[in-house]
Amino acid sequence: MAGPGDLDTTFSGDGKRTIDFGGTDAANAVLVQPNGRILLVGSGGPSVSFCVACLRGTGALDTAFSSDGKRVVDFGGRDESGKGAALQSDGKIVLAGQSDLRVAVARLNPDGALDTAFSGDGKRIFSWGPISEATAVLVLPNGRILLAGFSGPEGGDMQVARLRANGELDPTFGANGTTAIDFGGSDFGLAIARQTNGRILVAGRSTAAGAVVARLRPSGVLDLGFGSQGRVTLPGPTATAVLVQPDQRIVVAGNSTGSEMMAVTRLRQDGSLDPTFNGNGTSTVDFGGLADLAQGAALQPDGKIVVIGYSQDGEAMAVARLDADGSLDTTFGAGGKTTVDFGTATFGNAVALQPNRKIVVAGQKTGSDDFAVARLLG
Repeated sequence: MAGPGDLDTTFSGDGKRTIDFGGTDAANAVLVQPNGRILLVGSGGPSVSFCVACLRGTGALDTAFSSDGKRVVDFGGRDESGKGAALQSDGKIVLAGQSDLRVAVARLNPDGALDTAFSGDGKRIFSWGPISEATAVLVLPNGRILLAGFSGPEGGDMQVARLRANGELDPTFGANGTTAIDFGGSDFGLAIARQTNGRILVAGRSTAAGAVVARLRPSGVLDLGFGSQGRVTLPGPTATAVLVQPDQRIVVAGNSTGSEMMAVTRLRQDGSLDPTFNGNGTSTVDFGGLADLAQGAALQPDGKIVVIGYSQDGEAMAVARLDADGSLDTTFGAGGKTTVDFGTATFGNAVALQPNRKIVVAGQKTGSDDFAVARLLG
């Protein structure tokens, strides 16, 4: 009998499927709409553009979305990639990434058409510096849009921007709409979350400090009550996901130093390690590969934490689930872990939860270089 962590065979017949946009395609974000439709966002296609696929709950492409279930958004650049996505309360879809090393943002209507109320044509490009990329996006309750990313060249900073609902930079946030956060090296913002008091968490990596988290006040200035002057450095080389629990404690997923295992850390509200989480604040997950890389995470309503990534051992998507105390959830997969094999090396980049607790994971199947998506029983 199938149990938590097993493939859901009501999805595409065997629990998994691939989607081809005709290029080197990779899904980097996944969203679940209130109606149960699944949105996959990434890059690819012949022109290397933003790519969006919309699936029904069965795994079939939803032809009500852009007539065939697939949408390509082209900003006119030679090299473009969609990295983050968020849903608005009205069903509109915000996409963020880069176009020729500039921040690129687009908004789609629920049917997949570009929303011309956003920046006139549904698309917006701006720069934080010679090299700029948005990697994560969050829609605020008032409809404004937060972006996290980074600027360069070498020595650039973690960056956060806020846009008005019409796509304009919000000059009431930070310095003319943006805030730069310096950890002393080349600093990259990779994930973003918001606490109920409006404070903004950004997680990522720094060549000088490793895995890092910063917190901003709603106005865009560093929150000096968090860590050291608004900044926290964690064990490990990178942080790829940040989540906020209902009690406002902070969960950060990434990788451990040296052993190259997935790592999940929980912080108190002031940025200090929470020793009630696995005894020391950090839990590691070993899939036995030379490198087990965490790429994303999601928080279940019951407090359990789902982590998605990639294991070089089986060259497969790797999914782990932790109990709220940081221990592996032994009811999930084999001792809290499972892998999803697409037949060739497959990267797990993103995870989302359905209201019925089923788990959707997405990434890239190499070889054919297609979007890869699977659904697990939760």
